[in-house]
Amino acid sequence: MAQRHRTGPGERWRRWGRRAFERRGHERETAVLILKCAVAATLALGVGTLLMDTQQIGFAPFSALLVVRPSVYGSVLQSGRYVAAVVTGALIAGLGGLTVGPELWIFALLVLFALVLGQAAVFGSQGSQIPVVAAFALAGGTAASPGDLGSLLAMVMVGAGAAVVTNTVLAPAIRFRDAENAVLDFADGLRQLSHEMAEGLGRGNDGLADLTHWARVADGFDDTARNARSAVAEQEERARLNPRRVLGGRGPQGDPDAYRAWISALGRSSRHLQSVVRTLRYSTGSGGRFPAPDDAFLRRFAPLMDGAADAFRAVRDAGEPERSSVSADLRACLDAGASGVERVRQELGEDRDRDRWPVYSALLTDVDRLFEELREGHENSARDRG
Repeated sequence: MAQRHRTGPGERWRRWGRRAFERRGHERETAVLILKCAVAATLALGVGTLLMDTQQIGFAPFSALLVVRPSVYGSVLQSGRYVAAVVTGALIAGLGGLTVGPELWIFALLVLFALVLGQAAVFGSQGSQIPVVAAFALAGGTAASPGDLGSLLAMVMVGAGAAVVTNTVLAPAIRFRDAENAVLDFADGLRQLSHEMAEGLGRGNDGLADLTHWARVADGFDDTARNARSAVAEQEERARLNPRRVLGGRGPQGDPDAYRAWISALGRSSRHLQSVVRTLRYSTGSGGRFPAPDDAFLRRFAPLMDGAADAFRAVRDAGEPERSSVSADLRACLDAGASGVERVRQELGEDRDRDRWPVYSALLTDVDRLFEELREGHENSARDRG
């Protein structure tokens, strides 16, 4: 038996570094964040040392490390919340340390109060710093000295400021193209599945052997939609308070609201594809209430799925999320798709199979709504731009 080659930690680190250097991605984002943390902590310690000689100097680099974020907006937001949390914790500690003194019962009471206060939504994830600072100041004796409390707060301000300055100087690039690609990749995934289904259905019942595969792919579009929304939100946060928007001349190209409108439209379309697959699986299964579709209907239905694939292809090829008006290609696909659904309905109405009609009607309705979702996707996108 051949032995599997095991990659050592040194080789894995070299590969990680090569990927970070050669292309954008998670590795480069992580490397940049590590660099920002090192710069911010060093800057905070240097500035703090120049400003005052205090035993609280460690709070400067500690604070900087806690609030460095990939985006300028994220760093400013977390800095504000962190400073508010630390000030609150210091005030709580001072309330006991400057009045009652280092008594065990006052420590327990104030830490309990700080823990409860830290749950307030206004502090976000930084709410946990309130009891941490209060406990540290009370247990270490800092709470009994107004000077020490003031030094602690000063070092926290220095650290938070260093983090914001570092994030501003090393502001991330704004790439709405990444967000657009996430939307177009979503459309392409729907195109591929629709085309596969059209090919299978064109073979009649013999082509339904791939139903389980279609169901697995269709269900995966829920994750695709979430990832696309995350990509848009990430780039939108990168743009907020980013100095590159001013220094770079032209602002970033792209409209987050238009992207979100198309993601919603594609997400609803994917649910109609899921419904088509579920109806086919239910009707062809052993426990179905209605007979399975016959070969003739499936072969009539296949061109409608091909029409859906063409519509998704038009969304991708025409770059619909970036357009202010619907492309002629997409409009033609949607018109042809709606006409095709109506034509099949009329043909079935002339010679309707009453036993199978509920299944046929459900399948036709889902495809018809799929085309309508894409039409509304453009309308909502144009409305958001207006």
